[in-house]
Amino acid sequence: MPVKDYSKQRLRDFKRLLKQAGLDGYFTASPLEMRYLSGVELSEGEAVLLVTLGKTFFFTRTMIVPKMAGVSSFIKVQEVDLGSLAQAALQQAAQLGLKNTGFAQDKVNFLLGRQLEDAGYVSAGALMDEMRLTKYPDEIAKLQTACRIASEAFKEVKPQIKTGMTEQAVAALLAGAMLRRGAEAIPFNIVCFGENTADAHHTASRTRKLKKSEAVLMDFGCQYEGYCSDMTRSWWHGGNAPAQYEKIWNITHAAYRACAKSLRAGLPCREADAAARRIIEEAGFGKQFFHSVGHGVGLEVHDGPLLGPRSVQELEENSPVTVEPGIYLAGQWGVRLEDTYLVTAGGSKKLTKN
Repeated sequence: MPVKDYSKQRLRDFKRLLKQAGLDGYFTASPLEMRYLSGVELSEGEAVLLVTLGKTFFFTRTMIVPKMAGVSSFIKVQEVDLGSLAQAALQQAAQLGLKNTGFAQDKVNFLLGRQLEDAGYVSAGALMDEMRLTKYPDEIAKLQTACRIASEAFKEVKPQIKTGMTEQAVAALLAGAMLRRGAEAIPFNIVCFGENTADAHHTASRTRKLKKSEAVLMDFGCQYEGYCSDMTRSWWHGGNAPAQYEKIWNITHAAYRACAKSLRAGLPCREADAAARRIIEEAGFGKQFFHSVGHGVGLEVHDGPLLGPRSVQELEENSPVTVEPGIYLAGQWGVRLEDTYLVTAGGSKKLTKN
């Protein structure tokens, strides 16, 4: 059954936020922000969006207009064959008499940022960042599909991983399995063998081959209709795992379970981190756990909020987050265990399986 598109509702809700903040408009050239508000998939430079408390405008090139067909009922599409798309939006804002228009400083380049500031536009990116923390039903459905694709692909690929395969060959195998299941892109695909598993964000090697008996770590996900999945699996390939590896795997797993169990709406993000970090530190591996326990997931793989020791945010209902504690012993091996969860009022729902 097709999932209802909530783009119109998101746009209405965003306009309500603008009004509450005392703004009369919002400008964005960010493909991510434009997709969030309209549902239209765009590349950098293909369009800009001007949101006002009344009408909303897309400024784009003639060749891009067909992409806008599905939103023409609630967004006015303006063709700009010559000249700057941003300048066309600025002119429209001036004609409408907008006096207090916002934009996200971190989502424009330096020159465009200066142009907007010179025109009197103000920093307001936090409004959309805050709104994006909690997901609408269509976003949750897309996230669930992205997580299912990644989970099923791993289930298919793991039995195919054999001694002698390179890290890159395994990464390619997994990417193919996700694409066959409907993924539109593979934003990251980390495959590590042996000592490379201690490199938290290792790049898969074309030459490093899997030995008969050693550690494996795979951190991967996909995009489905713009929304991302994220999961990590660690295990010992072949033979009996060394006692030290089993020890750190079990500690990491205990930390993972403690954090996952703590998740619920209203929980301070730093407490989710502390639930896992406390177990790893008490086991004597605090210095070997050098990243936050998790992060939000959405249109970006690393979305808000951050589940770290210095976070000042709280978890919100319908916010998808990762749980990913890890212990890394340089030159030996590392273990990271990760799943994506959807925070609920009284707990959480696990989205990645296998």
